[in-house]
Amino acid sequence: MVDIWANILDGFREIFSAPFKDLSIWWLLVPIIVFWIILEIYFSRYKTEKLSWSSTLGYGLNMFWIGIISLRTLFTNDFELFTWSKILFLAFITMYSIFIIFISFTHKLKQKIFLLFVSPTLVYFFSGIAVLWFNDLLKIHLWVVIDLIILYIIILILEVILKKVVPGAPGGPELEDTGIGGTGMNDTGFGNIGKGIGKI
Repeated sequence: MVDIWANILDGFREIFSAPFKDLSIWWLLVPIIVFWIILEIYFSRYKTEKLSWSSTLGYGLNMFWIGIISLRTLFTNDFELFTWSKILFLAFITMYSIFIIFISFTHKLKQKIFLLFVSPTLVYFFSGIAVLWFNDLLKIHLWVVIDLIILYIIILILEVILKKVVPGAPGGPELEDTGIGGTGMNDTGFGNIGKGIGKI
């Protein structure tokens, strides 16, 4: 049991020390973290507002951009940072981003189904891992993977707490998007007022 806790702590030490091994990486991390925090506060304030098609399209494009940057990193310096495990992870986040972009652009899935596959938390969490790992600042091994899963669960819990703590926006009911996204207008030209589902 002592060894397990020691390995878990070592994994967290590896994760949280990674961004400080090369301070220039913060040029990439700061936008990811800032955008993520702003979105979480926004959805905590506007509790009944749901993601729009344009928002999820933006998440997909952001993740695709991270994939392009990561690919460039792997192919610089005579493939010094290249590994097949990184290529597999890059293939995953690239396909995931393309899936988000395609569905957001074509509306091929229903809202409730699609929102099970996309959220700011998932997109920005994967983006942060990719930036650190592909720049060889985060060493991925079993205990780091376990700790990343634990960290993700902790983040989800913190999001729930944040949504409870942040007061809702003052004023009347909020406008609900139709379908996810769009203008908030229904077929008759009037907005749907007082409806909506929470962010998934």
